[in-house]
Amino acid sequence: NGVWAQQAKLLATGGATGDQCGISVAIDGNTAVVGALGDDIPGKFNAGSALVFVRSGTTWTQQAQLNAADSASFDAFGFAVALSGNTAVVGAIFDDHPGMGSAGSAYVFTRSGTTWTQQAKLTAADAAGGDEMGVSADVFGDTAVIGAYRCNHSERSDAGAAYVFQRTAGVWSQQVK
Repeated sequence: NGVWAQQAKLLATGGATGDQCGISVAIDGNTAVVGALGDDIPGKFNAGSALVFVRSGTTWTQQAQLNAADSASFDAFGFAVALSGNTAVVGAIFDDHPGMGSAGSAYVFTRSGTTWTQQAKLTAADAAGGDEMGVSADVFGDTAVIGAYRCNHSERSDAGAAYVFQRTAGVWSQQVK
């Protein structure tokens, strides 16, 4: 009836000081994804995670904790999250590529039943250190757009860019910059 009321407070199972749960959020239907870029995972300080919550009636429960298969300390995985149906995209702005610190990346996860599996790691074809790709993300169906706000163009520092990726038969590829 046009009145908004708090239905729940979503908290990470086992959440800790400095997790920064809620840095990013996305919702589609009865599923929400919440970024926690400061989450420590075993042996990796501030690697980050993304938490999946599902709603049944008015009750929200944590369904999964998403982590990158190649996570490392200080990746800031969860800085950005996006959700479309059974596909989640999670940005990791400080993910290092060989010889390129903080180039950034985004990870795609898919859900089957209640199980989430990493489907792909998205990186820019022209990635460079300091691009911080994954600062923003959106996904709709088989298309994902990932922001890299510190990407340089010609002689323009930090001009920024967005990368469009397309999924075909479960394989993601960069379509355009």
